Amino acid sequence: MFKKLQACYETYIKTFFSSVKEEPYNPTDSIFHKQKIVRYGTDVRNTQLPLEQRAQAAKNIGLLVYTGGPNAGLYASEYIEDVIDFLHMPDTSANVRILVLQGLCGICYINYSNQNKVKDLNLADILLACLTEDEHSSPASNHITVVKFWVCYLLTVLCCHNTPYIRIIHELGGQKLETKLKFLSSMEWSGWPDNYAEILLSLLGFHKAQLTSGI
Repeated sequence: MFKKLQACYETYIKTFFSSVKEEPYNPTDSIFHKQKIVRYGTDVRNTQLPLEQRAQAAKNIGLLVYTGGPNAGLYASEYIEDVIDFLHMPDTSANVRILVLQGLCGICYINYSNQNKVKDLNLADILLACLTEDEHSSPASNHITVVKFWVCYLLTVLCCHNTPYIRIIHELGGQKLETKLKFLSSMEWSGWPDNYAEILLSLLGFHKAQLTSGI
């Protein structure tokens, strides 16, 4: 499972960090990541900047956490609430939401402390609301679908080996979530390492429920 998650991150996020220049640094020295995270965190909180630039900074923090390990995750935890706040904003563009979701994927990737923090900030409710959003209510329905794909991937990151989060998502989502995931799993996931809607159906036990009911 972790290999699939890593493949997705390497393919869809790390490749697009042209704004984060590769610089030589000592992998054991966390100062590099801390300085970068603080700089991008300042951008995230700077309301004078364009929203998309702030969302890009959130995505950059995600990459730094992904490459920097637990210490980088600790530095980034200070900005988690600010990043989630973007998803609360009304009429936020699909592109901004995708950038924010990508950032959260990196911030929470195999980091149980940050996963617990987003749980306490009720991220699950926000993500489930994104999944059940009506594509036909927006002219940019294709972009909304990509948002939902990223929501599926982020939920997979949060649920992988995290039983409490699996229980929360299952209880909050219920039948409506199962129906939505079945629909998303039937769509074309071309270019993705895996069909993360299908993975979520398994992680949340919906496939098991189907098999039991069929006996």
